[in-house]
Amino acid sequence: MESKKIRINNFLVSSGLVIIGALLFSLANPNLLFKQGFSIAAWFMYIPFLFLIKKSSLKNCWLYSGIYGVLCVCAYAFWLYNYDPICLYVAIPIAFVATALLGLILKLAEKLFVKNGWLVQFLILCTFDYLRTLGFLGIHYGLAAYTQWKFSALIQIASVIGVFGVNAFVIFSSALLFALFSKIQDKKDCLKKMISDDKHYEGATYINYVSENTKKMEYASLKIPIVSLCIWFVLYILIIIQGNIKLNKTSNYDTVTAVVIQNNDNPDENGIENFTESVQSLIKLTNEAFEINPQIQLVIWPENAVVPSIIYHYNSQKETDRKKLVSYVLDYIKAQDVSVITGNQHIENGSDFGKHYYNTALLFNAQTAKTVNPEIYKKIHLVPFSENFPYEKYFPHIYKALLEKKQYFSDSGTEIKLFKTQGLTVYTPICFENTFPDLCRQAYKKGARCFVCLANDSWAKSIECQYEHLSMAVFRAVENNVPVAISSVSGQTGFIDSNGTIMAMAVPFTQSYVISEIPVISQEQNPTVYNKTGDVFGYGIAFLLLGVLIIRGLIAIINKVIWQNAQKQ
Repeated sequence: MESKKIRINNFLVSSGLVIIGALLFSLANPNLLFKQGFSIAAWFMYIPFLFLIKKSSLKNCWLYSGIYGVLCVCAYAFWLYNYDPICLYVAIPIAFVATALLGLILKLAEKLFVKNGWLVQFLILCTFDYLRTLGFLGIHYGLAAYTQWKFSALIQIASVIGVFGVNAFVIFSSALLFALFSKIQDKKDCLKKMISDDKHYEGATYINYVSENTKKMEYASLKIPIVSLCIWFVLYILIIIQGNIKLNKTSNYDTVTAVVIQNNDNPDENGIENFTESVQSLIKLTNEAFEINPQIQLVIWPENAVVPSIIYHYNSQKETDRKKLVSYVLDYIKAQDVSVITGNQHIENGSDFGKHYYNTALLFNAQTAKTVNPEIYKKIHLVPFSENFPYEKYFPHIYKALLEKKQYFSDSGTEIKLFKTQGLTVYTPICFENTFPDLCRQAYKKGARCFVCLANDSWAKSIECQYEHLSMAVFRAVENNVPVAISSVSGQTGFIDSNGTIMAMAVPFTQSYVISEIPVISQEQNPTVYNKTGDVFGYGIAFLLLGVLIIRGLIAIINKVIWQNAQKQ
């Protein structure tokens, strides 16, 4: 009976920790209650999860961890369902397997590093976050660092340590607080047990008992956590001071007047009539902006603003409705004495007589807009399952289901293309691409001094999704010390300065536009530390963890050999 009560109690405690942990994770990120996220929660959101690992046995920690991972994904990526339920259905098992494996590894770390396993667990959490951003399924949504996007003074350090450095700093607070609470409780439990059991031991047995509990008390020592807390607090103060100094610096640049358009198109409607209405809305909004400010030099339309391939249909010999629409767009652009950047679904004929489809950004330069010869950037990092699915051979049913939804998958571009217009050197990450720090860093190294993001999150029908995306654009600005302009179909459309401050933003889910000045930053600008070192806090922590595990393994082997030799003697 007692054993059954213990099992029920353990189940209730573990279940409670799973739910509390998922709720904290949800609160920290943009959510239904706090649309921009409740960033304070991020500083302790992993405490319940680490206590879950501590309270669970090796036998069942994987199950609770997997459930925790599923609840977290459903909390911050519920909007995947609005695009296609299959996306969420795929994300859930992936999250379960990944987080279940994470839970097992965290539990093993606790057992292998008895005294200060929390430090290794911290490295594991950071490594997990880094690894999940890599490869075909790589995604940055849900990183703890992005919850701090409004904390301007703090995130200035991203220009030095990048998003993964900020991520480690935020996660460390959870690990540190867990260590303090956990060791205080362990010390209390040990003392209580020693007092209650003292009368049951005597002689040699008592000596062994005291020796055993003395070791437990040593494991519960607060020395390292307290020293770590002091170091972390000093670093926090220094980071805030550095951030405020950077924020208070002023610079004088020539500027370009630009307008970003938000046409709030319905993503569920297709066909030439919808495409025409969308173009008419874009032109109407652009004309309104010209009336407000005739000095506009650069017009920016969102991702796939013009769906029919402009170049392909313009060069086609067939007089189709799509060609008429493309001609209408080109006539408008030619009539304006401005540069225009627009998203477009670009088509090229392949050498195998097939067609290649690209998600692209086109630049019609003011100087050359009279001719139909735009510069083209082809999206490199495609959205998994939506734009790209390379596993047709292994999962034909999933491929077929996705193809029925999409009709075709996009082809990937192969190189970063920079646009030069109105004195600006621009890189145009298309939607999902601005979530990847190294891609924007490589663009900066090639000469980009401004990012113009063309986005379309309207399919998610979620302002939470749009704020999650915006938070990443904020970090790209700070990491590279460049301004960012965003033209998104439904939001968040606006301008971000090089310190990550939102300068102006359109009301989401409305037809609107925002006019602002983009500073013309010189090619001679000193690169940030992050520009030079990249995601060293991502792969560096991963290698550090690997080194720690190798050393611990070697020590275990050496100790075993010594013990075996002692037994033989």
